[in-house]
Formats: sequence, C-alpha cells, structure tokens
Amino acid sequence: MTAENGWTIPLKEVPLIPERTLGTPPVSGQLARRLSFGQDVLPVSEAYAPAEWCAYAAGLAPDRTFRLLALVCSFYPEQPDSPWIMETGSIGLSLSTVAETPARAVARRIDPGRRTQPVNATPSTFSFSFNAGLFSAGVEHPVGGSNAGSKWVVQGYGAHQSRLRWDFCRTRRHPLVGDHPLAVLVELEPDKEHRAEVMFSAELKHPVVGLRRHQAQLPATSIPLAT
Repeated sequence: MTAENGWTIPLKEVPLIPERTLGTPPVSGQLARRLSFGQDVLPVSEAYAPAEWCAYAAGLAPDRTFRLLALVCSFYPEQPDSPWIMETGSIGLSLSTVAETPARAVARRIDPGRRTQPVNATPSTFSFSFNAGLFSAGVEHPVGGSNAGSKWVVQGYGAHQSRLRWDFCRTRRHPLVGDHPLAVLVELEPDKEHRAEVMFSAELKHPVVGLRRHQAQLPATSIPLAT
C-alpha cells in the first residue's frame, strides 16, 4: 500500500519458537516466514494520527507530552513444508518510565479496540505504507449497528493503562493471514526516558502434532518513545 504522505514502516521477519510442553512429543526447530513486525514513533499530528486523537491531545494542558506509537503485524500462510495453521496470536505492550519514581507512560487511546476483518488480506513483503485513515479500516464497535454480532479478528485491551495487548483470532471467514496495523496514543512523563517492551505469542495447529504454543521476542523489544 502507498500512502499520500509516503510514511513507510519497514517490516522484519520474526521466527516463532515452539514452547516445550510436558507430556507431548517435543517440536524441534523454529517457524520462519510466518510473522513480520515493524514499529515507528511519531509526533501526534494529523499527518499521522486520527483527528480525534489530535483533538484530545491539543485540548489538554500544554505541558503534557504525547507520542503516536505505530505497530504492524503481518501474518503469512502455512507453507507446504510447514503446514502449521495459526489459530490465535497475542501481542503485549508494556510502557515504562526509566526513572526511580513509580510513574509510567500511559496509553490514552488504542486502535483497534475491535476489528472484524484484516486491513489487508495479502501480507506485504517487507514494507508497509499507510496513513491515518487506515487505522479505522475494518473496525467495528460492539454497541449497536448491524455488525454488532460480527466475530472479531483483533481485540484490543488496555486503554488508560501502561500494560496493553491485542488478541488475534482466526475465524471461519478470515484466516489469520494479512496485515494488521495497531496504534497507541502514549502520554509521557515530562523530562523522563520512556520505553515500550513488546512480546508476541501464538497458538498454531499442525495436522499431526496438534495445537502448540509458540513465542517470539520481537526484534526491537525495547522501543525508545521519542521522535
């Protein structure tokens, strides 16, 4: 995808490592070509962030500082030599402040809260371009409307907290394949250094081995929250 403002988040492939499970045969090796991930930290402006987020940040005290943390997960289908089907996935994000005080950065807004279809059903190769309008693509809210009962493929948790996560789920209509942009409006503590720690886990099903949990420690597990 190409955005008008030319903003691109490069993606890097991340291998998935199977967890050891008691009482079941071990699974050796790691799964490649199944997950790519990328992130960027940007100022909160209408060139990048949704207008509602910009209005929220602008309406508060001028000494409060915000950043837009943009993440992209891109899932790939099973391979002929590796017939693992991704059933569920979860990406966790922990915001922290590098200081002696207990204060933490806080996620004031997250996107999506709920998404009912992939933004792009065909995963990008290793780059992904999008603008703020894409954050709301495929998002459904659970209250009211004809789509209120739609099965979600992404569900977000953790608004107004320092620990948050998004759960991904394969559905009958949508396999867990494609691009999923995520975004966080982060409020920072003034004059402090901040970090975002990212972890990913998934459950994949093999026709012989069955359901197994995999984990990946993403390449940039400690993201400085600065522009």
